[in-house]
Amino acid sequence: MLAACGGGDSAPSPTPTPTPPPAATAPRFTSATSASVVENRADNFYTVSASDPQGDAISLAISGGVDADKFVLGTDGGLRFNTPPNFDLPIDANGDNIYEVTLRGSAGGETAFLNFVVTVTNDREGIAVRRVISGLGETVAMDAMRSDLLVADRSGRVLVVNPATGAIAEDPFIRDNRRPGEILALAFGFPGMPYQEGIYIVTHSPTDGLWLQGFDPTQGRSLQIRLGDPWAERVTVSLVAQRELYIAIGDRSGSNAQNSASPYGKLYRVSEYCHYCYAAGPRPARLVGEPRLWGDGIQMPGGFSREADYLHLTDRGSTAFHELTRFRRDWQPLDFGWPFYEGSSALSANPPAIVNGPSIVYRLGNGRAEGTGITAGLINDGNFFKQLGQSYVFGDTRGAVFAVDRNRLSDGRLHGASVIENRTKDFAPDVGTLDTVLAFAQGGGSDHFFILDGDGEIFRVEGQS
Repeated sequence: MLAACGGGDSAPSPTPTPTPPPAATAPRFTSATSASVVENRADNFYTVSASDPQGDAISLAISGGVDADKFVLGTDGGLRFNTPPNFDLPIDANGDNIYEVTLRGSAGGETAFLNFVVTVTNDREGIAVRRVISGLGETVAMDAMRSDLLVADRSGRVLVVNPATGAIAEDPFIRDNRRPGEILALAFGFPGMPYQEGIYIVTHSPTDGLWLQGFDPTQGRSLQIRLGDPWAERVTVSLVAQRELYIAIGDRSGSNAQNSASPYGKLYRVSEYCHYCYAAGPRPARLVGEPRLWGDGIQMPGGFSREADYLHLTDRGSTAFHELTRFRRDWQPLDFGWPFYEGSSALSANPPAIVNGPSIVYRLGNGRAEGTGITAGLINDGNFFKQLGQSYVFGDTRGAVFAVDRNRLSDGRLHGASVIENRTKDFAPDVGTLDTVLAFAQGGGSDHFFILDGDGEIFRVEGQS
């Protein structure tokens, strides 16, 4: 008998069971990776939370990030800024109001990390801006005349504007008695003084030259004083009344700013005229005395700001910096440094022996604390406009509104972008836009002020609850 022979195939091997992955043992963050915070917040704005698979206690800490030093993490997981954030003056690494920090969670010898970002948003901080006047044309200057505003336009008109009613009227006496020329600056001077009170303008004509003109419409008196010859360059002038009149005349080229024979690039002081100095005989029908040369080295003045016995002159740069310089009205000599200096930049060798250095400078440009041309503003002691505190608020011709602590103006140090708040968002108006900030004026009352824009708009700035 033959035995049957089995086949050559063996039984199939069982499929091996995969090795299970190791159980997660590191802690895991369960809180969000980002947050948004309104500026000035001082308390905890975010709570860090994490879990551990083994149930071990988790230790939380700040471990890094470009803005790590700006935060405090409490034992309860609460995260806050160590200094309340300021949207207008950000201190994060790249100045974009987005702060980055890395958080660490440790448990049972293992660690997890969370890259966290917080965005700081703006608070208007009690500031409201309303457009009260529009359609004035291409405006160049503004000053307060009691409860009205005086506005000059490039066509040569001087307008009396009532911001409460919206009434606008050209002053006919000035229209009929002024010399021809483009108006460069204007001021209401010597209020309450019977012989000097009036409206003052500086004009320039390519044929008639540079003139200071004064008008007293109530008494029908006017005055014209020739300041200088015509100049082919674009002329920039600022005028302020602070007991006397001060006239800052620009010289962008720098060719005349240190030349005493030329009025360009200079500061002039104009005092009241002494009507009581004549023992007998008729008194001349003058409004003011002759201008006196008071300072040198001005490039492109952007207006004055008043402060008791001091004035602040803004000067627009052309290569590097815009600047603001504080000086006492009776200081002599006065030299603002152009063309040897522009802001904190030395441009030429052998400068004058004594130069009045600026207190605030910022660069030309479109960055957070940069601009195209500084515009003089208002110094606030906290009583005039409490929402702005102790500050100096000023503008720029690119439509920006800036502010600095007013103490920075008088501490004897040079300050730059690191102290300048950009308050432009706080000053966004209800209607229209701030395109070219040209002038600030307090006007009637202590709870508001006005801003003139270059396209013929006037905005009232006031507090809101």
